[in-house]
Amino acid sequence: MSPPDPKPDEGIGLVTPEEAKPSEPTESAPKESVLLPTEELTGPSAPRQASAQPVHLTLKAVDETLREVTAGTVTSLSAVIGSDRPDEGTVTFRVETVYTSTYPGEGAEWRVWWHLPGKKNREELLARKVEHDLTLHPRSALPVTFDVEAPPGVRFGDRVELRLSARWKAEDALGEGPATLRLVWAARQALLAIKTSRGYEREVADTLLARAEEKPGVIFALLVPSALRGYVFAEGMSFEGVQELLRGIRKARGLVQGETTLKEVEPLLVPKITVEGFVEGAIVELIAGPFKGEKARVKKIDQGKEQITVELIEAVVPIPVTVRGDHVRMLERGGASVNG
Repeated sequence: MSPPDPKPDEGIGLVTPEEAKPSEPTESAPKESVLLPTEELTGPSAPRQASAQPVHLTLKAVDETLREVTAGTVTSLSAVIGSDRPDEGTVTFRVETVYTSTYPGEGAEWRVWWHLPGKKNREELLARKVEHDLTLHPRSALPVTFDVEAPPGVRFGDRVELRLSARWKAEDALGEGPATLRLVWAARQALLAIKTSRGYEREVADTLLARAEEKPGVIFALLVPSALRGYVFAEGMSFEGVQELLRGIRKARGLVQGETTLKEVEPLLVPKITVEGFVEGAIVELIAGPFKGEKARVKKIDQGKEQITVELIEAVVPIPVTVRGDHVRMLERGGASVNG
């Protein structure tokens, strides 16, 4: 069944955060008071009121109700409509789509599809409000999956909210109200890797930073790790946005396809201990300083200062010399030769 044609007042469009607030519930028929089948009421006891919450109908998320997404990606969330009634019933499933942008008038439009039970292909939701009748068998459940595409031009904080409700048809209502659920997709920033010519990482980053300041909201932070030559990392909203700012920058060789994870970058943020792996008695070679090229024996290791005290092997008088950990190269560790 194809989604109904949108009515003039139901077209999908961006709304401000104020407009995205839930609408006031429509006025329903007065609820009747129901007396419990007990003995005659005495005293000031008031009659108990029937609950408007569903008793036999449920609407639950399969995993999570909030999904943070990056620009240009398609992600899915699912819901399950369940019934514990002993007989079959018909349910009207309703979806209202609400878009919210932190920059009213500038946000890009998200695309939304749903996979209905019994349908082979997904269908795009082209109207702001759609509904579909589903048949629930005795004590059964039906899954409904939604695919949402975050547009390339999405801004941080932009979101799409699907307000779901399931209600028994009039003939099967049994006095129950609707079961409701909300699924939300919110835009987040991505960590992107920029390839540069070796030795020009800082120059590329400085130029990119100057452009980012002129066009806020595209790049939030830049990282130039000294331990990795030829790369700069940018925290930005979209691949296309960062690529546009990179255009024409000297020595910038483009973006690496796909998002980089924080786990991949984390080792670059932790300074490497230069004296790690050295032991007292090891034979090393000095590779910097006035004794460059000399062989020495390790006498003391200072982890806190990242320094090593050595004695030159060929010196006539053994004089302790303290050098930085990165000024020596391991030759023999405790009598065992180290290759390379």
